[in-house]
Order: sequence, then structure tokens, then C-alpha cells
Amino acid sequence: MNIRGPLSFSEVDLQSIAELISITDCSLYQKSTDMLHQATDSQAALLFEIDQVKQQKRLLAASSTGLFDDDIGAHLDTLITYQLEHQPHQYYLIPDQVYQRYPHATYLVNHQIEGYLGTLVNHAASGEQMYLFVSLTHSPITESAMLIQWHRLVSQVVMQYRRFQHQTNRTDALLNRLNYEVSHDDLTNLMNRSFLADTLERLVSASQSQFNFSLGMLDIHDFKYINDLYGNYIGDQVLRFVAHTISACIQDEQLTFRIAGDEFAFITFDQQPERVCQEILTRIRAGYQDVAHCIRISASIGIARHKEESNNADQLLLNASLALKNSKKFCQPDICCYDTHLSEEYHRKNQVIDALRDALSKNLDEPQEIYVVLQPIVRQHHPDWNYFEVLCRWQSPVLGDISPVEFIAAAEQSGLIIEFGDRVIELACLAKQQIEQSSNQKVRLSINCSAYELNQQDNYIQKLKERITHYGFYPGEFTIEITETALLSQRQVTRNIISNLRDAGFKVALDDFGTGYSSLNYIHNYPIDCIKIDASFIKNMLCNETSEKVVSLIIQLANQLDVDLVAEGVEEEQSLTRLYEMGCTQIQGYLFSAPLPPEMVIHQLLGREESNG
Repeated sequence: MNIRGPLSFSEVDLQSIAELISITDCSLYQKSTDMLHQATDSQAALLFEIDQVKQQKRLLAASSTGLFDDDIGAHLDTLITYQLEHQPHQYYLIPDQVYQRYPHATYLVNHQIEGYLGTLVNHAASGEQMYLFVSLTHSPITESAMLIQWHRLVSQVVMQYRRFQHQTNRTDALLNRLNYEVSHDDLTNLMNRSFLADTLERLVSASQSQFNFSLGMLDIHDFKYINDLYGNYIGDQVLRFVAHTISACIQDEQLTFRIAGDEFAFITFDQQPERVCQEILTRIRAGYQDVAHCIRISASIGIARHKEESNNADQLLLNASLALKNSKKFCQPDICCYDTHLSEEYHRKNQVIDALRDALSKNLDEPQEIYVVLQPIVRQHHPDWNYFEVLCRWQSPVLGDISPVEFIAAAEQSGLIIEFGDRVIELACLAKQQIEQSSNQKVRLSINCSAYELNQQDNYIQKLKERITHYGFYPGEFTIEITETALLSQRQVTRNIISNLRDAGFKVALDDFGTGYSSLNYIHNYPIDCIKIDASFIKNMLCNETSEKVVSLIIQLANQLDVDLVAEGVEEEQSLTRLYEMGCTQIQGYLFSAPLPPEMVIHQLLGREESNG
């Protein structure tokens, strides 16, 4: 075989090889045989996919000189079968007289094929598929080493593509399963409360006076009595009946939800939501029937309307819930619309914002209302505490203890969240400095970052680095926790800032994972270091099969993506044991310790050092 003299890879068009490597779709198969055919002056270059289980082969790509026989696989069947049976793990070379050895192979005889090289490679990720590169030559093969080198080059590129494709397919399948588990209710197949919250957020953000909608919440009267009287199985059938009734009236599966045991929700764009509610109740009153039962059912509905520049998603949920409670309280009518503002809540919100503004105006050398506590993240078989999440607390001299949920919401609504985040970073660095100086032990801290801070892009990272450097610390000693909410908007911006944080040396963790279904579709696109399983799944894991399944899938996903994993909210020994069994070895929760002020952390570290020493 003539290969244009002593050809070497240094003489090859490197741009073509680079283009081949960059291809990320199935056109790679044809490009690879084209390159192999052109570079080696062969009569034909072929690529077969071989299924070892079904014992079938399929021609993926072929490049040839002159006319090509579409049935070439059949002509080579005897030759390929011999290679698979006798030389399955190496190159199979017939340097000359191929057409004479296989006189029944019409293609080989018609084209006077002298040389054959078959290179068999195994797709190790699947184990069932193999790929066979074949070169057929007019002339005897005298420079086999060079031809083998070309086969090796092209086969490695194809195998890398197949491994990437297999990994992507597995990850996508796992994400789809996880996405379904965390967004659907298993019993009724309706969307769940988490999906409802996400849907409301999107609708509120998108509406912008273009359209109005209403949120309805429905509760079945005396469902516990039905369950106790007829048993859980019939109770489940009643729930399915109600779910089907709501879906039939709303006619959009994305807008019907089961949010609790016997509570449902729906979203309607009908400008007369009371009419929709009345239709639902009329159908429900017809009752559940099967061959052995005829059960009368009644229900109440609370409605909250979203109008231009009115309430946000959380407020809608609260208003609908208050309307439902009012409807259940007075029984008649069965439909209640929320139409008043909660003045007390509005007044309270303003009080909290004013108090927060005063608290943040204080210098660090003054007595602080806002302070940090630290909760250890404990690794299995490692009793030492050296990793803590920083949590914030607020003791107001006027309002008393204010919950993080309330003061963080106030900070976001008032525009104080950036200033608040800066204060937390400062307090965290002071706590780390105090702990390390007093205990003579190094600790790592995990600090929460809000979506608002992420939107600051370079300013946030720059301020973060400045504060940490000021105290003599390094980025590698800190993990930045980002909530799933931050992943749901401005995805490219978020991806960039996560990359910039990691480039600066910080670790990045995704907090409360599993609660925001939308992020499941994008998680594998973000360069994160750690996933933190939301505490709600951990708390329900032992008594709820769906929660345990979700936890198991998240652990599998973390392994698939090769990222660290932390389980939050672990409070029981049984939960700890089950998590260890499933492969989660980093634990955070009250089972090990409540969040502690720096002084108590120092006391714990010194006490552990004495007991270990």
C-alpha cells in the first residue's frame, strides 16, 4: 500500500484534526471515515457499530473511492465474524490477497482488495457496544505501523465522543427522574407545592400588567372521616377523584397542584374565577363512586387575585390560604375571595425594615444587634470540627428576636440586602479570626450568598476578596452557598460569576437542593463544587417514600457529577444511619450541634482537643 512516502502526523493538516475533535454530534462518524480514507489512500474506510448482545452490526459511516456498495456489511460478514471470535481485543491485519482468501465476498473480488485492517474498540461505559474501524486497500499493506497509528487516532476521538454522549445521556436521565420526583405528587400525578411556588414566581414576574390570574386553594371537608371510615385505599381514590375533577375544569396539567394531604390548588386566567370554582365544586358534590361505594364529598375554595403591581407569589399564597381558612370557618359560602390587605402585616414589615436599617448603621466597634452563629458540617469517621456554615441572627432591642425568614425578606424588599451581606461577611471573618486565635485550630466557613449579591457580579467578588484578605485569610478557606433561586434567572450571568468565584479560589455550594425543580434541568451546566440536600427531604425521609427516593437520586446525581454532598437538617440517629448507608458522609444538623456563637465553638473545639489528646 502506498501512503505517500514516510508520512507522519506532523505533516497532517492539524486544523482538520482539531475540527474532528471539536465535533459534538453524530456527524463525527462520517468525518472520521473521511479523514481515515483521505489520509491513507484506501479504497474504503468504514465504521461499524457492533451489538454484542444481539450479535448485530450496523454501518455508521463509510468513505470510498468510486461507487460504494450499500450492502458492504454483508460482503464483509465472514471476515468481521472471524475477527470478533478470534482477535477481539487487537488489530486484525491481512496485508495482502484478501480477495483471494474470501472469494465469495463480491465487493472484495470486484475491487481486487489486497489489504484489510480492522481495529476493534470497546465502549467501556456501556459494555455492550463495540466499534470497528475497517480500512480496505488496493495494494498490499507494507506500512502497517502508520495505518495503525491513523486507526488509533480516529478510534480514540470516536470513543471519547461516545463516552461523553453516554455520560450526558445518563446525567439527563437521572435529572429527568429527579425533576419528576421533586415536581410531582406521586398519588395524583398533579404538580406539587414546590412547583406551585415556582409557577407563581414566574407568572408574577412575567405578568407585568399583560394579564391577570387567580390562585385558588381547595380543601376537602372531613377527609379524615372518609379515610377513617373507608380506609386508606378508598381515601386515596377520593383524592384522585378530586384531582381529576380539578384538572378537567382547569384543562392544564401545569396549573393544577396537590399541596398537602387533602388540599389542592389551581391557577386560572378566567376573568370570572368564581365561575370556575363553582364548576369544580358542582362536579365534586356529585361524589366518588365505584362498584361498592358512593361517597358524598364537599369542599371549600379560597381565591386570591393577582392584579397589576399587586402582591408577589408569597403574598398570593398567603392571601389564598387566608381566604380558604375563612371559607372553612364560616362554611357558607363555599367560595371565599380575598379582597382586603393585611394592615397589621404591612405595619410589621415597615417596622422590621426601619429597625434593620438602624442595626446596619452601627459600626463594628459598637454593640451589635445582628450577629453570627456557626453550625458544624461533620464528616463521617472524622470527629474533629473544622467546617462550619455561618448563619445570621438578629436580636432587636425594640422588636425582640426576629426570624431569619422575616429579616432576610425585609432586607430584599428594602434594598438593604447588599449592605446586609457585607455585614455578614465581616462578622464571619471576625468569628473565624476569634476561633482560630483562641483554639489554635484552622476552620473553613461556608457563607450564604443571595441572588441580589450575585447580580452585583465583579463588585461582590472584589469586596469578598478584600474583606478576606484584610483578615489574612485565603479564598480556599471559604465556601460560598448559592440558593437554587439564583439559578433560575440570568443563567449565563450566574454561570459566569460561579466560574469567577472558583477561579478566585472559592468553593461554590448549591444550597437547599431539590426545592426548586427548574434548576434540575441546568445543574450539570454550572461549575459547582458541592450540593446541599434541603432539610425538608431529610426530615421526611424516614416516613415518606418519595422524600427518601429524592434523597437517593440526589446522592446518585452528586456522584454522577463528581461533586461533594452535604445533608442538612439531620436531627435523628435513624436519618444519620440511613444517609450513611446511601453514601452521604457529610452531615449538618441539630443531631450534632445547634448553631453556636463563636465563644461556644471555641469551647467545643478545645474540649474535643482535650478528649482526643
